[in-house]
Amino acid sequence: MIIGTKTRYTLDLEDVMCFPDNNHIPAAPPAPDERWVIVTEVLSNPAPRPGGLGFVVKDKSGDRFPVVFATPTAARDVRRYKPGRLICLVNGSLADFRPQLGYFVRNKASAYMFMLPCNLAMLNRLAARLRAQSDAGEFGQCCNVCKAHTALRSCGCRTRYCGTECQRTDWNNGHSRECKVIKALIVWNRTEWW
Repeated sequence: MIIGTKTRYTLDLEDVMCFPDNNHIPAAPPAPDERWVIVTEVLSNPAPRPGGLGFVVKDKSGDRFPVVFATPTAARDVRRYKPGRLICLVNGSLADFRPQLGYFVRNKASAYMFMLPCNLAMLNRLAARLRAQSDAGEFGQCCNVCKAHTALRSCGCRTRYCGTECQRTDWNNGHSRECKVIKALIVWNRTEWW
């Protein structure tokens, strides 16, 4: 995968080496310079599962399987994961839940997993929008609203705005729901995966 820059968006969420589905999980643990993220959408509310509390999730290929929190504070840890949100497992490896495979979360630190407040469709839609902005020469260079070239960055996700009026307009038009997701996509765009 080609690493993106401040002005070039190259991330491909369909790359099974960086964003594997359940059928492409590496069998061996990652080497120190390797990483991957298993992106799963929560389909159910938390429920007791063997080994802890968990959810039924689906990956980008539509496979359904459990993700079980086996942390000491599992009851508290699962509260923020609602159906329609994403659980992103960093360097996850499969666990045997008999009769199916799934994932254990033994450490809730962001180095191992994190949540994105969107579903798979929204993640793909935002990634496509960033790619289109990059192809048009606007990514990281133009105001997200009026498309004027600007050096200002006015948002936590590094989205550019030419001023407060454009930022307020974009925020009210949905950027408030997208900001954290775009930030993750931009970080992934600049990550050296292998």
